[in-house]
This record gives sequence, structure tokens and C-alpha cells, in this order.
Amino acid sequence: MTTNTLYRLSAVALILSFAFSLLGGVLHPVVDGQSHSIEVFLAPRSPWAQYFIYVGALFLMLGLPGGYLYFREELGRVGFVGFTMYMLGNALSAMSHLVVEAFVAPTLAADPQGRALISDRGEIFDGAAFVTLQLVGGLIFVISLLVMGIALIRATGIPSWIGVLLVVGALPLLVPLPERPVLAGLIVEVPRGLMVATLGVLIQQRLGHSRVAAEQEPAHA
Repeated sequence: MTTNTLYRLSAVALILSFAFSLLGGVLHPVVDGQSHSIEVFLAPRSPWAQYFIYVGALFLMLGLPGGYLYFREELGRVGFVGFTMYMLGNALSAMSHLVVEAFVAPTLAADPQGRALISDRGEIFDGAAFVTLQLVGGLIFVISLLVMGIALIRATGIPSWIGVLLVVGALPLLVPLPERPVLAGLIVEVPRGLMVATLGVLIQQRLGHSRVAAEQEPAHA
């Protein structure tokens, strides 16, 4: 397998990450201003919405290494720190959260005895280790978005609006905004999802241009 093929596969993974995450985020139930409650986990779109977001997170982990390697020269050291923190934050916070939300919480909610384990404060359940993991991982996750946004704004050859959107989109994640159906998913998924999807599209475009140039080169020889 060639390096360009690996880059193309990474680009496809990044684009699919946005598609699945956005679909899941829009479908994610919100009941009485809560997105993690017994009523939410028993809603008709649960756990399918969570499954979609989880698949998106898996595609993200598959695509990020190749995406960073492709743009490493433009992103520099700041980009390396941002992408490393993003992968770590995604692993610690998003992945662990989604496993519990998609595969554990619906089972607990369906069990009258298990419902007592579900928190009424939006944390799925009150396990100290789990809550700490979410807090630490979530903080790393949000900081990584800000750092990556700065790297993208500074990068040459990459549209600066991607970094601006990422920085502006990361700020609301630090504020406990009221949750609304669809809107909550858009706030969480669009800025970072559009960022990785756009990078995926740029990779595909650049590789396509390089291939066309290579094919035309003998004709000018």
C-alpha cells in the first residue's frame, strides 16, 4: 500500500467521521433539557443516535494520524501538540463516554433496579472515577480544539476560516448552555467535525492535483 493510498483512506475516515457524528448529534434525544437521563436512554432514537456518534469517533481515531502527517509541515509544533491532545482527549472523554452512554446506560434505564445508578445531573452515573475521567478528558479535549484552531489559523496553505471556526466553536463547550434537541448536537459536532472533514477534502484535492500533474508531465518532456 502506497503512502498516498494511506492518506486517501485517512481523508475518507475524517469525512465519514463528520457525517456519522453529525447524524448522531442531530438525532440524539434531549428530554426536558437533559441529554443524559433515564427518559433519554429510553427514547426511541436511543441508543442508535449514540451508536452513530460512536462510529464517528472511531473514524476520527483512524483518520487523525494520517491527517496530521499530511499537514505536519504547515501545522508545525503547535499543530503537533494540538492533534496529540485531541487524540488523547477523544480517547479519554469522548470514547469512554460514548461506550457508557450507548452500551451501558440504556440497559440500566430499562432495568427498574438499574435506574438508581443513573445520575440526575447529566453525568450518566455518579461513579467518582468516571466523573473524574470525563472532567479531565473533557478539559484536554476542549483545550486541544483551541490549540489546533490556533495552529490552523497560523498555517500557510490551509484556509484560516477553519481555525477561526474551531476556536469560536470550542468556546461554547466551556459554558453550560441549555440543551435543546438538534441544536445541542450542532454545537458539539459542527465546528470540530467540519474541521476534520475539510482537511479530508483538502487531502483528496491535493492528491488529485498531484496525480494529474504527474500524468501530464511526460507530455511536456
